[in-house]
Amino acid sequence: MKPFATLYTKRPGGIKMAILKVENLKKYYGENKAVDGITFEVQKGEIFALLGPNGAGKTTTIKCILGLRKKSAGKILLNGNFSYLPEKKELYRYLTVEKMLNITKEISKYFSKKNAVELLNDFEIPLNEKIANLSHGMLTQLYISIVFSEDVDIYFLDEPTWGLDPLMRTKILELIRNMSLKGKTIFYTSHILSEIEKIADKVAIMSNGKILESDYLDNIKEKYVACVVKDEDVDGYLYKKTDSEKIYITTKDKAKGRIEPATFDMIFEAIVKGVEK
Repeated sequence: MKPFATLYTKRPGGIKMAILKVENLKKYYGENKAVDGITFEVQKGEIFALLGPNGAGKTTTIKCILGLRKKSAGKILLNGNFSYLPEKKELYRYLTVEKMLNITKEISKYFSKKNAVELLNDFEIPLNEKIANLSHGMLTQLYISIVFSEDVDIYFLDEPTWGLDPLMRTKILELIRNMSLKGKTIFYTSHILSEIEKIADKVAIMSNGKILESDYLDNIKEKYVACVVKDEDVDGYLYKKTDSEKIYITTKDKAKGRIEPATFDMIFEAIVKGVEK
């Protein structure tokens, strides 16, 4: 994977630089199409959320981007250095927290131990504690402290709040947003939609190895509505069906019958179910 010449995209309000561009990415394991020809790009300073149910292909996509998995086909253009928070938050259990920081400092030229210690103090995690003694939530906080203490261009975060209590989850989301405000780019996977609505700029909805929808979050919420009909079909996604009516999620120009607002949860569920009529 090689850095690419600077790419620019025209957006309302000016021209923005693409820090990551993925074109027709495929990753097959035998007959299993884990990633099946996906295309998207991420602009510098954005929070990009890759959404989807378990097994959608989100983690495989990240690993292909970072060179941790060999892609079957496609192009990956990454313009900048990165740090990675994996889905499985595993560190050397026999080390103390401080020893883990010291090792990280030795192997990463982008890492600031001072910044990591400040974050760990905020999380109330002792430096002399053995990693083996940390709870799942504390281990995630330690890993996040290490990743966000690296001064890089883009941060890849695979389910960064999974297993955290609501208060700590909110704290992590604030940290992610603050990094974006400093000009850093965040590539973020999750299946917790309420989180995504709080912090994401752009989203891509993925299922069964394919990206089914990708746009700025506000555009997606503006694009779709719910419509209720009795017997007729609608060109869109069948959301729910009863004996007397059907509810579709569709674009405004294709809506029929009684039209109602659609929440992002409704849009996501309908697209992932993928029942097109």
